[in-house]
Amino acid sequence: DADVEPPKNVLFVCKLNPVTEDDDLDIIFGRFGAITSCEVIRDFKTGDSLNYAFIEFETEEACTQAYFKMDGALIDDRRIKVDFSQSV
Repeated sequence: DADVEPPKNVLFVCKLNPVTEDDDLDIIFGRFGAITSCEVIRDFKTGDSLNYAFIEFETEEACTQAYFKMDGALIDDRRIKVDFSQSV
């Protein structure tokens, strides 16, 4: 349905270093608020990181704060890009 809006409590994080794991992001982004899910997206066959992740927060406020503080931050020597998830 075209009228469905993407969730306002989920961040899309890209340009990750392939060595960055779910747990790393959970710790780094967890300082902004409780996280309900944090997943680095991986290649189906090889299991290698595709260098992006989705992080779901319990609240919109925590998500918004993380967006403003973490866009352009360095994680594992990579300057990451953070945006609100555009998918539903």
